Formats: sequence, C-alpha cells, structure tokens
Amino acid sequence: MNSFQRMETALALNPVDRVPNAPFYEAPICNHYGSSFKAALMEGADMAEVHLKAVEDYQFDWVVVGMGLIGGIIPEILGAEVNFPEDVLPVIEHLPIKSYGDVSGVGNRSIFSPRMERFLEGVRMIKEGLNNEVPICVEFVSPFSTAVRIRGTTEMMMDFYENPDLTIDLQEELINIDIQVGRAMIEAGMDYVFYGADMECPMLISPDDYRKFVAGPTTTVVNEFAKMGTRVFPHMCGQIVKTGIVDELFKMDISAVMPGNLNQETVLPLDELKAHVGNRICIFDNLNPNGPLLTGQPDEVRAQTLKHLKKAAHMKGYIFSTSGTSALNTPLENFKAMNDTVLSFGKK
Repeated sequence: MNSFQRMETALALNPVDRVPNAPFYEAPICNHYGSSFKAALMEGADMAEVHLKAVEDYQFDWVVVGMGLIGGIIPEILGAEVNFPEDVLPVIEHLPIKSYGDVSGVGNRSIFSPRMERFLEGVRMIKEGLNNEVPICVEFVSPFSTAVRIRGTTEMMMDFYENPDLTIDLQEELINIDIQVGRAMIEAGMDYVFYGADMECPMLISPDDYRKFVAGPTTTVVNEFAKMGTRVFPHMCGQIVKTGIVDELFKMDISAVMPGNLNQETVLPLDELKAHVGNRICIFDNLNPNGPLLTGQPDEVRAQTLKHLKKAAHMKGYIFSTSGTSALNTPLENFKAMNDTVLSFGKK
C-alpha cells in the first residue's frame, strides 16, 4: 500500500498493512528543517521543500499544513493586524471586530492575499511532488474559532450573554470565507481537512452553548467541504463523550473523529471513545504532544507510543496521531523515537 491507499483503507474500517502514521508534525518539522520557521510554514517553495523532505525521511502517511493559515493568513485577510516573526507562529496584534457595526461585510473580503497565494502555491508544489501517493491535509478551524481570532476570546465568551446577535451574525459572515478558502485549497491539491475546534470544545464552553451558537455554522461548512469532495476530520479537546458533543459531530458529514487532551497532562482515553462510536467511523489516536514527546527521553517516548498502539491493536479504523500539533521545539530524537515505533508496529 502507498500512503493514500493506507489512509483510505483505514478510513473505510478495513485492514491495513501497517498502522497509518499521521502525527501533527508541522511545527517541529518546519522549525528543524526550514531555512526559517516562517518560510517553511507558509512560503511556497520553502514550504514544499520541507514537507517533501519530511515525508521522505519519516514516511508520514499524510502531509499536514495550515498552522500559519489559521493563525495568521486568514485573520490578516479579515482585517486583523498580524505580526509574522521568523521563528514563532504568527501573532495577532489588533482585533478588527470591536462592535456589532464591524461585522457586516466581513464575509465579502477577497481571500486571495499575497500570503494566501504563496501558501496555495506551496500546496500545489507539494501535491505535484507527491505523485498522488500521499494525501495532503490542511488545517482549518470553524467559523466560531475564526471569529475568536478577530473578536477576542473574552469578548466572544461574553457575547454569548451580552451580544448573542454578534456571535451568530459574525459566524454567518465567516461561513462564506471558510467555503472560499476550502474551495481554493481543494483546487490546489488538498485531500483532507483537519477541522479544529480549539475554541468551542467542552473545556471552554458548555454543550448547550455549542448547540445554540456553534453547531449550525460549523455543520454548514463541514457539509459543504464534503460536497466539494474532501474528507473532514473534526478535532476537539475535552470530554467529548460524556458531554455528548461527539454525537453532535456525527450530525455532520465527517470521515473520522480526532480526540484531544482533557488537560495539559492527560488525553481522552481512546478506548472510551471507541466504546461509544463502535465501528461507525474511523478514529485517530491522541498521543499527548505535551508529555514525554516534548519533555522526556526517547525511551520514554517509545514506551508511551507502544502503549497507545497496543491499546488500539484490536480496533477497526485506527490511525496513529498526536492530540493536536507538536510544539515547535519538540526534540527530533523524540519525534524519531515515536515515528520509528509506529512504523515497526504490527507490520505485515
């Protein structure tokens, strides 16, 4: 099997030749391999060079890009003032949505900024270099999470109670932006969407507020992506099983579920998620990128990775991954220890 075949087979809940290897590697690989972190994250040829080299060296079963897209390129398009340092992620320095009067027309902005064009060129170059043997996954976030990036976390949370019309109408504007970006990414070569829910997880808002304010716009975008031919994998931290949020995810046209952390130290037990979803859908693993992978030694990383793999060995539709992106300063020797353990586990 090539990587595309391996991922598609796992997504269909069928046996694979080895565990699909799909960690969120973007930050550390861009940091260690790029001429600069910024260039590797977002800049055309630099971006392509780094990711093609990473696939060759680590045998990843996907290419995953988009941290600079959701954290800098899209907020800048929407009117935020964004600083793009060479060695860290983009920094949003000015929020454009100060009041309800700033909402109208946000969704009519052109998405094709110079930075977006360079990012799209990077996706096209990666696609060409992969010969369609490895899928490309682009990281997006929901209209709500995008709204937080241009309105502010505290402001959005207060808007639930003090200004609910702004919460709803801003997301309605952003639906159009998300769909435009998705279409452009698909045309450039995107196969999968890692659909992050970093600001609407049950660690931050209640299930009732999720259903009231977030579920509708998110469902519209996810289903539109699926209609355009890309697979969507929602990722959410927090207790998505006991709160019932995972069942909300099943109301969308998704191809896998990606659980995350419960807190900095622990992740949602994968067997708990599997017991709830059964064989209805593929699930990604969620090795904690803040644990031994970041702060431990290679032997600790190997042991933790093996523990995850053994627990999932009986599961249909399983893809190894981390519970969100790894820190940019993750030691490469630790990343290699994790990677080698996955590649050698249960190989037929």
